[in-house]
Amino acid sequence: MTIFWRLVLAHFIADFTLQTNKVAIWKRENRAGMLVHILTHPLVSYALAWPFLSMAWVQTRHFQLNGWICVALLTFFHWLEDEWRVWSITETGSPDSTGFFLWDQVVHLTLILAFSPTIPTLKPDPWVLPVLCVVLISHFVSVLVYFLENDLWGSSQVLGDKKYRFIAERLIGAGLFLLPGPFFLLAFGWIGWIVYLHYRQSQERTWVHLVIGNMAVVLLGLLARGLLLS
Repeated sequence: MTIFWRLVLAHFIADFTLQTNKVAIWKRENRAGMLVHILTHPLVSYALAWPFLSMAWVQTRHFQLNGWICVALLTFFHWLEDEWRVWSITETGSPDSTGFFLWDQVVHLTLILAFSPTIPTLKPDPWVLPVLCVVLISHFVSVLVYFLENDLWGSSQVLGDKKYRFIAERLIGAGLFLLPGPFFLLAFGWIGWIVYLHYRQSQERTWVHLVIGNMAVVLLGLLARGLLLS
């Protein structure tokens, strides 16, 4: 599963970290924006899967596909899925909802699984999953909260001016879980401080933001701790 997890990491980096608010809007307005977004995927995927691109990833009785071809096919299918999603929303009135967002991610990850080989001799990379935790807790959580808030209230501020401050707060909380011994419990103190600031002072977050954000901090922080300190 080494190649699979590298491709998953590449997907989340290209689809979230590198897809800024402007790119997300741009790709829905014209083909140039969609092209810029789509091309980030093979660039990141080729970079992360570089040592394995010459290997055969898909093998049948009649043909085999190496990593170069598989990433190119994944890019093509990613484009088809994104074009269909944009078309469904803009032309048929399909709601740009949390369900549609999650379905879109399931399709992308299923395709990655379908094109990823299982090579028993490859050792798992110790760094891939911790980095994936960072990507998930930062931009993926922000986008998930955005869709949930839009579904509930028709608007969301999580991707606004304070987007990167919210991300930094989650990363600090998750990072505290990496402290040695019982010091990791400071992470819960940090979460409590964020909740206190919300209810006593700023009121900057919705309850959805507080719950999803803090759950991600705990779950992904503990996962990263288990991966790095075990």
